[in-house]
Amino acid sequence: MTAPTDTPSAMPSTPPDLDLAVLHHLRGDLEGAEAGYRAVLAASPDNATALNNLGFAAAQSGRFDEARELYERSLAIEEGATARLNLGNVRAALGDLESAIAELSRATELAPHDPTAFDNLGQLLLLQGRIPEAEAAWRQALAIEDGPRLRTALATAVAATGRLGEAAGLLHQALTLDPQFGAAWAQLGAVLLLRGDVASAGEALANAKRLDPDDPGPRRHLALALLSLGRTDEAVVEFGELVRLAPDDATSRVDLAVLHLSAGRAAAALTQLDRALEAAPDDDRARLHRAFALRELGRITEADELLSAIADGGGEQADRARQALADETS
Repeated sequence: MTAPTDTPSAMPSTPPDLDLAVLHHLRGDLEGAEAGYRAVLAASPDNATALNNLGFAAAQSGRFDEARELYERSLAIEEGATARLNLGNVRAALGDLESAIAELSRATELAPHDPTAFDNLGQLLLLQGRIPEAEAAWRQALAIEDGPRLRTALATAVAATGRLGEAAGLLHQALTLDPQFGAAWAQLGAVLLLRGDVASAGEALANAKRLDPDDPGPRRHLALALLSLGRTDEAVVEFGELVRLAPDDATSRVDLAVLHLSAGRAAAALTQLDRALEAAPDDDRARLHRAFALRELGRITEADELLSAIADGGGEQADRARQALADETS
Protein backbone atom coordinates (compact mmCIF):
# COMPACT_ATOMS: atom_id res chain seq x y z
CA MET A 1 0.00 0.00 0.00
CA THR A 2 1.15 3.53 -0.62
CA ALA A 3 1.86 6.15 2.00
CA PRO A 4 -1.04 8.40 2.98
CA THR A 5 -1.74 11.17 0.54
CA ASP A 6 -0.48 14.52 1.82
CA THR A 7 -2.12 17.61 0.33
CA PRO A 8 0.22 20.58 0.93
CA SER A 9 -1.08 23.00 3.52
CA ALA A 10 -0.34 25.90 1.19
CA MET A 11 -3.42 24.96 -0.80
CA PRO A 12 -6.38 27.03 0.46
CA SER A 13 -8.77 24.07 0.18
CA THR A 14 -6.77 21.97 2.63
CA PRO A 15 -8.14 21.99 6.20
CA PRO A 16 -5.30 22.58 8.68
CA ASP A 17 -6.54 19.58 10.67
CA LEU A 18 -5.86 17.35 7.66
CA ASP A 19 -2.21 18.39 7.55
CA LEU A 20 -1.91 17.63 11.26
CA ALA A 21 -3.55 14.23 10.83
CA VAL A 22 -1.17 13.38 7.97
CA LEU A 23 1.76 14.39 10.17
CA HIS A 24 0.56 12.02 12.90
CA HIS A 25 0.19 9.29 10.24
CA LEU A 26 3.67 9.76 8.82
CA ARG A 27 5.10 9.58 12.35
CA GLY A 28 3.37 6.23 12.91
CA ASP A 29 0.71 7.55 15.31
CA LEU A 30 -2.28 5.72 13.81
CA GLU A 31 -4.61 6.56 16.69
CA GLY A 32 -3.86 10.29 16.39
CA ALA A 33 -4.11 10.14 12.61
CA GLU A 34 -7.50 8.41 12.67
CA ALA A 35 -8.85 10.89 15.18
CA GLY A 36 -7.67 13.74 12.97
CA TYR A 37 -9.17 12.29 9.79
CA ARG A 38 -12.49 11.69 11.54
CA ALA A 39 -12.50 15.29 12.78
CA VAL A 40 -11.95 16.51 9.21
CA LEU A 41 -14.76 14.29 7.95
CA ALA A 42 -17.13 15.47 10.67
CA ALA A 43 -16.73 18.97 9.29
CA SER A 44 -16.39 17.96 5.62
CA PRO A 45 -17.88 14.50 4.91
CA ASP A 46 -16.94 14.70 1.22
CA ASN A 47 -13.20 15.21 1.73
CA ALA A 48 -11.84 12.48 -0.58
CA THR A 49 -8.29 12.72 0.76
CA ALA A 50 -9.39 12.29 4.38
CA LEU A 51 -11.52 9.28 3.38
CA ASN A 52 -8.60 7.70 1.51
CA ASN A 53 -6.17 8.30 4.35
CA LEU A 54 -8.57 7.03 6.98
CA GLY A 55 -9.01 3.92 4.82
CA PHE A 56 -5.24 3.52 4.70
CA ALA A 57 -5.02 3.75 8.50
CA ALA A 58 -7.82 1.18 8.84
CA ALA A 59 -5.99 -1.17 6.46
CA GLN A 60 -2.77 -0.77 8.44
CA SER A 61 -4.74 -1.87 11.52
CA GLY A 62 -6.10 -4.92 9.69
CA ARG A 63 -9.66 -3.55 9.34
CA PHE A 64 -9.86 -4.36 5.63
CA ASP A 65 -13.64 -4.27 5.20
CA GLU A 66 -13.77 -0.81 6.74
CA ALA A 67 -10.85 0.30 4.58
CA ARG A 68 -12.57 -0.93 1.42
CA GLU A 69 -15.73 1.04 2.23
CA LEU A 70 -13.72 4.20 2.89
CA TYR A 71 -11.76 3.89 -0.35
CA GLU A 72 -14.97 3.35 -2.29
CA ARG A 73 -16.50 6.47 -0.70
CA SER A 74 -13.38 8.44 -1.60
CA LEU A 75 -13.52 7.27 -5.22
CA ALA A 76 -17.24 8.06 -5.49
CA ILE A 77 -16.33 11.67 -4.71
CA GLU A 78 -13.09 11.96 -6.67
CA GLU A 79 -11.33 9.54 -9.00
CA GLY A 80 -7.69 9.13 -8.01
CA ALA A 81 -4.80 6.77 -8.65
CA THR A 82 -3.80 6.52 -4.99
CA ALA A 83 -7.26 5.50 -3.81
CA ARG A 84 -7.53 2.99 -6.69
CA LEU A 85 -4.16 1.54 -5.76
CA ASN A 86 -5.11 1.30 -2.10
CA LEU A 87 -8.48 -0.23 -2.94
CA GLY A 88 -6.74 -2.83 -5.10
CA ASN A 89 -4.38 -3.72 -2.29
CA VAL A 90 -7.14 -4.08 0.27
CA ARG A 91 -9.24 -6.21 -2.10
CA ALA A 92 -6.19 -8.45 -2.47
CA ALA A 93 -5.90 -8.65 1.33
CA LEU A 94 -9.55 -9.74 1.40
CA GLY A 95 -8.81 -12.49 -1.15
CA ASP A 96 -10.60 -10.96 -4.13
CA LEU A 97 -7.67 -11.08 -6.56
CA GLU A 98 -9.69 -10.51 -9.74
CA SER A 99 -11.19 -7.27 -8.43
CA ALA A 100 -7.81 -6.28 -6.99
CA ILE A 101 -6.15 -6.71 -10.39
CA ALA A 102 -8.88 -4.64 -12.02
CA GLU A 103 -8.36 -1.82 -9.49
CA LEU A 104 -4.58 -1.86 -9.88
CA SER A 105 -4.87 -1.89 -13.67
CA ARG A 106 -7.05 1.21 -13.42
CA ALA A 107 -4.46 2.79 -11.10
CA THR A 108 -1.76 2.26 -13.74
CA GLU A 109 -3.97 4.03 -16.29
CA LEU A 110 -4.51 6.97 -13.97
CA ALA A 111 -0.83 7.22 -12.98
CA PRO A 112 1.22 5.71 -15.83
CA HIS A 113 4.47 7.10 -14.42
CA ASP A 114 4.05 5.61 -10.92
CA PRO A 115 5.99 2.32 -10.57
CA THR A 116 4.15 1.25 -7.41
CA ALA A 117 0.90 0.30 -9.12
CA PHE A 118 2.75 -1.68 -11.80
CA ASP A 119 4.81 -3.42 -9.11
CA ASN A 120 1.77 -4.38 -7.03
CA LEU A 121 -0.06 -5.48 -10.16
CA GLY A 122 2.86 -7.73 -11.07
CA GLN A 123 2.74 -9.38 -7.66
CA LEU A 124 -0.96 -10.24 -7.96
CA LEU A 125 -0.64 -11.46 -11.54
CA LEU A 126 2.19 -13.75 -10.45
CA LEU A 127 0.00 -15.13 -7.65
CA GLN A 128 -2.64 -15.97 -10.25
CA GLY A 129 -0.12 -17.68 -12.48
CA ARG A 130 -0.44 -15.04 -15.20
CA ILE A 131 3.31 -14.97 -15.69
CA PRO A 132 3.66 -13.07 -19.02
CA GLU A 133 1.36 -10.32 -17.72
CA ALA A 134 3.31 -10.13 -14.45
CA GLU A 135 6.55 -9.84 -16.40
CA ALA A 136 5.09 -7.06 -18.53
CA ALA A 137 3.93 -5.15 -15.44
CA TRP A 138 7.34 -5.39 -13.81
CA ARG A 139 9.11 -4.36 -17.01
CA GLN A 140 6.91 -1.27 -17.08
CA ALA A 141 7.73 -0.52 -13.43
CA LEU A 142 11.43 -0.98 -14.12
CA ALA A 143 11.26 1.37 -17.11
CA ILE A 144 9.92 4.05 -14.77
CA GLU A 145 12.25 3.43 -11.83
CA ASP A 146 15.29 1.19 -11.91
CA GLY A 147 16.42 -0.50 -8.72
CA PRO A 148 17.47 -3.83 -7.20
CA ARG A 149 14.04 -4.67 -5.80
CA LEU A 150 12.24 -4.30 -9.11
CA ARG A 151 14.97 -6.19 -10.97
CA THR A 152 14.60 -9.01 -8.44
CA ALA A 153 10.82 -9.02 -8.88
CA LEU A 154 11.18 -9.16 -12.66
CA ALA A 155 13.65 -12.03 -12.31
CA THR A 156 11.01 -13.96 -10.38
CA ALA A 157 8.63 -13.82 -13.35
CA VAL A 158 11.39 -14.55 -15.86
CA ALA A 159 12.53 -17.60 -13.86
CA ALA A 160 8.93 -18.84 -13.72
CA THR A 161 8.94 -19.07 -17.52
CA GLY A 162 12.05 -21.27 -17.42
CA ARG A 163 14.46 -18.59 -18.66
CA LEU A 164 16.87 -19.23 -15.81
CA GLY A 165 19.93 -17.71 -17.46
CA GLU A 166 18.13 -14.44 -18.11
CA ALA A 167 16.80 -14.46 -14.55
CA ALA A 168 20.30 -14.97 -13.16
CA GLY A 169 21.51 -12.04 -15.27
CA LEU A 170 18.84 -9.76 -13.85
CA LEU A 171 19.74 -10.81 -10.31
CA HIS A 172 23.43 -10.16 -10.89
CA GLN A 173 22.44 -6.68 -12.14
CA ALA A 174 20.37 -6.15 -8.98
CA LEU A 175 23.34 -7.13 -6.84
CA THR A 176 25.61 -4.78 -8.78
CA LEU A 177 23.23 -1.99 -7.78
CA ASP A 178 23.09 -3.19 -4.15
CA PRO A 179 25.42 -6.01 -3.05
CA GLN A 180 23.64 -6.11 0.33
CA PHE A 181 20.17 -6.79 -1.09
CA GLY A 182 19.35 -10.10 0.55
CA ALA A 183 16.25 -10.90 -1.52
CA ALA A 184 18.35 -10.87 -4.70
CA TRP A 185 20.91 -13.25 -3.18
CA ALA A 186 18.09 -15.56 -2.06
CA GLN A 187 16.47 -15.55 -5.49
CA LEU A 188 19.82 -16.01 -7.23
CA GLY A 189 20.54 -19.02 -5.03
CA ALA A 190 17.20 -20.59 -5.93
CA VAL A 191 17.75 -19.97 -9.65
CA LEU A 192 21.28 -21.40 -9.57
CA LEU A 193 19.99 -24.43 -7.69
CA LEU A 194 17.47 -25.03 -10.47
CA ARG A 195 20.24 -24.66 -13.05
CA GLY A 196 22.30 -27.31 -11.28
CA ASP A 197 25.09 -24.94 -10.26
CA VAL A 198 24.93 -26.16 -6.68
CA ALA A 199 28.22 -24.75 -5.41
CA SER A 200 27.43 -21.22 -6.62
CA ALA A 201 23.89 -21.59 -5.29
CA GLY A 202 25.28 -22.43 -1.87
CA GLU A 203 27.46 -19.31 -1.87
CA ALA A 204 24.54 -17.09 -2.88
CA LEU A 205 22.25 -18.61 -0.27
CA ALA A 206 24.89 -18.26 2.42
CA ASN A 207 25.00 -14.53 1.60
CA ALA A 208 21.22 -14.35 1.82
CA LYS A 209 21.27 -16.08 5.21
CA ARG A 210 23.96 -13.72 6.46
CA LEU A 211 21.92 -10.68 5.46
CA ASP A 212 18.63 -11.98 6.87
CA PRO A 213 19.25 -14.87 9.29
CA ASP A 214 15.59 -15.04 10.30
CA ASP A 215 14.24 -15.64 6.78
CA PRO A 216 13.40 -19.36 6.46
CA GLY A 217 13.29 -19.36 2.64
CA PRO A 218 17.04 -19.10 1.93
CA ARG A 219 17.80 -21.55 4.75
CA ARG A 220 15.65 -24.25 3.14
CA HIS A 221 17.32 -23.84 -0.24
CA LEU A 222 20.73 -23.72 1.45
CA ALA A 223 19.99 -26.98 3.27
CA LEU A 224 19.05 -28.62 -0.03
CA ALA A 225 22.21 -27.29 -1.67
CA LEU A 226 24.33 -28.63 1.19
CA LEU A 227 22.70 -32.05 0.83
CA SER A 228 23.49 -32.06 -2.89
CA LEU A 229 27.10 -31.21 -2.05
CA GLY A 230 27.27 -34.11 0.41
CA ARG A 231 27.64 -31.79 3.41
CA THR A 232 24.99 -33.62 5.42
CA ASP A 233 25.99 -32.46 8.91
CA GLU A 234 25.75 -28.82 7.82
CA ALA A 235 22.37 -29.52 6.20
CA VAL A 236 21.12 -30.96 9.51
CA VAL A 237 22.12 -27.72 11.24
CA GLU A 238 20.26 -25.63 8.64
CA PHE A 239 17.11 -27.77 8.88
CA GLY A 240 17.32 -27.48 12.65
CA GLU A 241 17.43 -23.70 12.41
CA LEU A 242 14.65 -23.78 9.83
CA VAL A 243 12.21 -25.63 12.08
CA ARG A 244 13.14 -23.26 14.91
CA LEU A 245 12.23 -20.28 12.72
CA ALA A 246 9.13 -21.93 11.23
CA PRO A 247 7.81 -24.42 13.83
CA ASP A 248 4.76 -25.34 11.72
CA ASP A 249 6.83 -26.20 8.63
CA ALA A 250 5.97 -29.90 8.50
CA THR A 251 7.92 -30.52 5.28
CA SER A 252 11.18 -29.32 6.79
CA ARG A 253 10.58 -31.32 9.96
CA VAL A 254 10.15 -34.48 7.87
CA ASP A 255 13.30 -33.67 5.90
CA LEU A 256 15.21 -33.24 9.15
CA ALA A 257 13.76 -36.50 10.47
CA VAL A 258 14.89 -38.36 7.34
CA LEU A 259 18.43 -37.11 7.92
CA HIS A 260 18.27 -38.21 11.56
CA LEU A 261 17.04 -41.65 10.46
CA SER A 262 19.82 -42.03 7.92
CA ALA A 263 22.34 -41.27 10.68
CA GLY A 264 20.80 -43.80 13.08
CA ARG A 265 19.16 -41.21 15.32
CA ALA A 266 15.68 -42.74 15.39
CA ALA A 267 14.59 -41.11 18.63
CA ALA A 268 15.47 -37.62 17.32
CA ALA A 269 13.66 -38.46 14.08
CA LEU A 270 10.55 -39.55 15.97
CA THR A 271 10.49 -36.28 17.90
CA GLN A 272 10.53 -34.28 14.66
CA LEU A 273 7.91 -36.49 13.01
CA ASP A 274 5.54 -36.17 15.96
CA ARG A 275 5.89 -32.38 15.74
CA ALA A 276 5.30 -32.51 11.99
CA LEU A 277 2.12 -34.52 12.47
CA GLU A 278 0.86 -32.02 15.02
CA ALA A 279 1.00 -29.41 12.25
CA ALA A 280 -0.15 -31.72 9.43
CA PRO A 281 -1.95 -34.81 10.81
CA ASP A 282 -2.70 -36.25 7.36
CA ASP A 283 0.85 -35.95 5.99
CA ASP A 284 1.49 -39.49 4.72
CA ARG A 285 5.21 -38.84 4.22
CA ALA A 286 5.51 -37.95 7.90
CA ARG A 287 3.43 -40.98 8.87
CA LEU A 288 5.54 -43.31 6.72
CA HIS A 289 8.83 -42.17 8.21
CA ARG A 290 7.30 -42.28 11.67
CA ALA A 291 6.65 -45.97 11.04
CA PHE A 292 10.28 -46.42 9.99
CA ALA A 293 11.45 -44.63 13.15
CA LEU A 294 9.19 -46.83 15.30
CA ARG A 295 10.73 -49.93 13.71
CA GLU A 296 14.23 -48.67 14.44
CA LEU A 297 13.19 -48.20 18.07
CA GLY A 298 11.84 -51.74 18.28
CA ARG A 299 8.16 -50.77 18.39
CA ILE A 300 7.33 -53.20 15.57
CA THR A 301 3.62 -53.76 16.21
CA GLU A 302 2.92 -50.05 16.37
CA ALA A 303 4.97 -49.48 13.22
CA ASP A 304 3.18 -52.20 11.26
CA GLU A 305 -0.24 -50.90 12.27
CA LEU A 306 0.73 -47.49 10.95
CA LEU A 307 2.14 -48.95 7.72
CA SER A 308 -1.08 -50.93 7.18
CA ALA A 309 -3.16 -47.80 7.66
CA ILE A 310 -1.04 -45.92 5.11
CA ALA A 311 -1.20 -48.83 2.65
CA ASP A 312 -4.98 -49.09 2.98
CA GLY A 313 -5.40 -45.32 2.60
CA GLY A 314 -4.31 -45.33 -1.03
CA GLY A 315 -2.32 -42.11 -0.78
CA GLU A 316 1.01 -41.20 -2.38
CA GLN A 317 2.97 -43.31 0.13
CA ALA A 318 0.70 -46.40 -0.07
CA ASP A 319 3.04 -48.37 -2.35
CA ARG A 320 6.06 -47.68 -0.14
CA ALA A 321 4.10 -48.78 2.92
CA ARG A 322 3.05 -52.03 1.19
CA GLN A 323 6.64 -52.67 0.14
CA ALA A 324 7.88 -52.09 3.68
CA LEU A 325 5.34 -54.59 5.02
CA ALA A 326 6.26 -57.11 2.32
CA ASP A 327 9.98 -56.75 3.05
CA GLU A 328 9.36 -57.52 6.69
CA THR A 329 7.48 -60.75 5.96
CA SER A 330 9.81 -61.99 3.22
